Amino acid sequence: MFVGIYANPERDHDLTVTKRLMILLKNKGVRFVVNEELRKLLDSDSSLLPDVIITLGGDGTILSAVGFAAARGIPLLGINLGHIGFLTECGEERLGECVERLCSGDYSLSKRDMIETEVGGRRLHALNEIALYKKNIGRTVTLTVRVGGSVLSRFKCDGFIVSTPTGSTGYALASGGPIIGPRVKCNVLVPISGHHLSAKPVVVDACERVEIFSEEPACVIADGRVEDENTDCIRVVKSNIEAVFVKLDEKNFYSKLHEKLDGDIGEENHGA
Repeated sequence: MFVGIYANPERDHDLTVTKRLMILLKNKGVRFVVNEELRKLLDSDSSLLPDVIITLGGDGTILSAVGFAAARGIPLLGINLGHIGFLTECGEERLGECVERLCSGDYSLSKRDMIETEVGGRRLHALNEIALYKKNIGRTVTLTVRVGGSVLSRFKCDGFIVSTPTGSTGYALASGGPIIGPRVKCNVLVPISGHHLSAKPVVVDACERVEIFSEEPACVIADGRVEDENTDCIRVVKSNIEAVFVKLDEKNFYSKLHEKLDGDIGEENHGA
């Protein structure tokens, strides 16, 4: 087995957990590459790619890694060092178990749909969401949204989110959208801070083309990253790549939902 390690140093201070993982892999005779070495390998178009990438951080770390992993069909195994860790598989206390089960093949794979858009000649893929957001903090923006070529509505709002079921527990949920089970083949359209009563979330088929037109330049945000700051139109479609996750436990989605999102509302709840 060949393992890529993608660690978030802001979560893994002094790379303490990363070093533990490296020792565990060495003891099993497993080859691995870490962070910059991993990126160089992926950028080189080498035929020698990792069999799996282990992320050490939170949900934000997974979102940072999922683009290059999904494009190459590499499964991700998330170790949670953040707060919620909804996309991660387990905490650092199970690090030894993770290595054992990876080496023995005692795991399953789960695929998640992604969405994509094109901005400035670049094709962007997102696991959670793609959003068009206002540039002027002090004003709203007026957007027209089309689904499958037909006008859905015109919105006066702060922005608009196109979310996958995976992303329905993130930015879309915080903006008033519904939670969608990960196996449901759909996308969720959510206006951000809509200024009229009809500004409600809409669930559409995953294969529908969604177009968002702005009356002034706006920002394109994909999985929390600002990708462009001067766009007045985006077209979001189902991506031709899928994210693949290593699953050690067949935990029920709704059980995990309760565990991660129904805790003490006073706690900080942003994985990164």
